Amino acid sequence: MRVLACHGYGNGENLAVETRPVPEPGPGELRVKVLACGVNGSDWEFISGHPAYGWITRAFMRGRNVFGSDVVGIVDEIGEGVRGIAPGDRVLADIFGIFGGFGAFAVAKADLWVPVPDDVNDVAAAALPQSGTIAIEGIHDRVRPGMTVLINGGGGGSGLLAIQMAKAGGATVWGVDTAGKAAAMTEAGADRVLDFEREDFTAQHERFDLILDLWGTRPVRRVRAALAPGGRYMMVGGPLRRLIGVAAWGGLSSLWSDRKVGVLAVNQGPGRLVELLELVRSGKLRPVIGECAALEDGAGAIARMGRREIAGKLVILP
Repeated sequence: MRVLACHGYGNGENLAVETRPVPEPGPGELRVKVLACGVNGSDWEFISGHPAYGWITRAFMRGRNVFGSDVVGIVDEIGEGVRGIAPGDRVLADIFGIFGGFGAFAVAKADLWVPVPDDVNDVAAAALPQSGTIAIEGIHDRVRPGMTVLINGGGGGSGLLAIQMAKAGGATVWGVDTAGKAAAMTEAGADRVLDFEREDFTAQHERFDLILDLWGTRPVRRVRAALAPGGRYMMVGGPLRRLIGVAAWGGLSSLWSDRKVGVLAVNQGPGRLVELLELVRSGKLRPVIGECAALEDGAGAIARMGRREIAGKLVILP
């Protein structure tokens, strides 16, 4: 089978289409023929080695170099002991830690997969696992009518889902990203958009009840000062020094302040996938697809994503 393999670290030039043996499912596993695989920021971190936790994590992957974890596929073969799922079923999973989605076939434990409704297409489903779970746990579970919410990194796959959820929850929504993603953020429902390269959201007069920071671009002390009384700041990714600072500062500051600062710890796996698929099926959530790329064009597309040139989700179609 063909895969998009990564060798060393780089900015996409280290990716190449190769031929590998088709993996076999073991007991409790199933194999799917991959229909679509969403590309996440974590994939880019493993490919580029930046931030530092990208190469630190990759050091523990025991040589695995075919990434991609947000997989939609058709069940092709089931391993011993698998019940309740059959060849031909269309399924979705977050196989982070196992990976292999950037290939023609992928194998993972059967309990990671959930059925995809007939009226949710492959590409939309592939945009959900990691990005949707971040958005639903960071925004949907926390937003209340009347809040003022800011999404930093609002023009990416997760950010545009988060903007929609915040708006649906009755919030006034600010989206922050590159100027090229402003139109996508506005269309998703943002009331105001900022170009992070020219405008500092921590320097605005507005104070925010909730800030979801998908890529830490501002020092934590300045971000905390942008919170309204009782406000909460949650960081998802960014430079390692800032993640460490947020984790340390958040615990200390919560001792004397009602402004909460911390890292958003997302529960990966199938837990929220059925809920996310239903939101899409019912029309309450619309994944924004910035680009679909065939496997042979994947290296260039992933490099463009890494350069922040794609508004919305990038999906690979093996």
